[in-house]
Formats: sequence, structure tokens, C-alpha cells
Amino acid sequence: MGFKDFLFGKEKTIADTKLGYLKSRIRKTHPSISYVWASEIRLSGQLQETVIILEGNSYGPFREQFDSAYIIVDNIKEIAERIHLESKSLNLDKTKFCGDWTKDFYLSAITPIDIGESSFEVEYESTNPNDNSYILFTWKDNIISEIEIK
Repeated sequence: MGFKDFLFGKEKTIADTKLGYLKSRIRKTHPSISYVWASEIRLSGQLQETVIILEGNSYGPFREQFDSAYIIVDNIKEIAERIHLESKSLNLDKTKFCGDWTKDFYLSAITPIDIGESSFEVEYESTNPNDNSYILFTWKDNIISEIEIK
């Protein structure tokens, strides 16, 4: 066991067909100890990699976390349509959000907010490194809420 393993725990990897290789550092194998599992994967139709973070224990991410993340990943196109409809009602820079905004933005992160409710914060970022525009919303029970577009 190296110093890094001693200090942070041993790295464990779980391969998932939809979410990629989820990794965590495990210090003790016990179901009551919480751990964060993270993956970076280029999802279908996305221009850059997406960071996916799930909560779990030493055995892997919680099933509810997997299920909610799967729904988001499986419904990227429908989510983009909902965001497009929502952006029409907001006072936004119309040059950025008219037409197919998915050519300029990519799904950058899916991160948990509340483990018990399986709610996530979902973020889209601009593919242009000089553009700090983003789209951020809460995903819970297949519903988009608290949308912020800048």
C-alpha cells in the first residue's frame, strides 16, 4: 500500500455502460460510510466530456443515484428541448439561444444535490473557452426547476 492509498484510500473503479468508469477512493469497506463516485465520459451527441458525480458507499453508487443519472443521460435531447422552451420566456441574449444552442453548449456536469430525493444539479457550458455562458438547473423526478441561464 502506497502513501497515497494510505492517506486517501485505495482507488476502486466500477465500469458502467452508460456512465463510464466511476472511481472513488475507499478507506474502509462498510455500507454505512458515504463515498463520492466520479466519472468523465463523452456522452452521445456531446461535444466534450461530461463529469458525473454520484453518492454511494464503499460498494458503489446508490441505485437511486444511478437511476436518476440514467434518466438524464437517456433524455438529453428532450432536456435540450425543455431548456429551449424555457429560454424563450427569459430575457436572454437571443443570439446565443436562438436556433440550435446545443451546437455551442455541452452537458458539462451532473452532480447530486440531495441524496434522499435523488435530485441533481445539471450544468451546460459553452464550448468556447472564452465564453463564460452557462445553463444550470435542478433535476428532480424528471422535472427541470430553478433554471438559470447566463
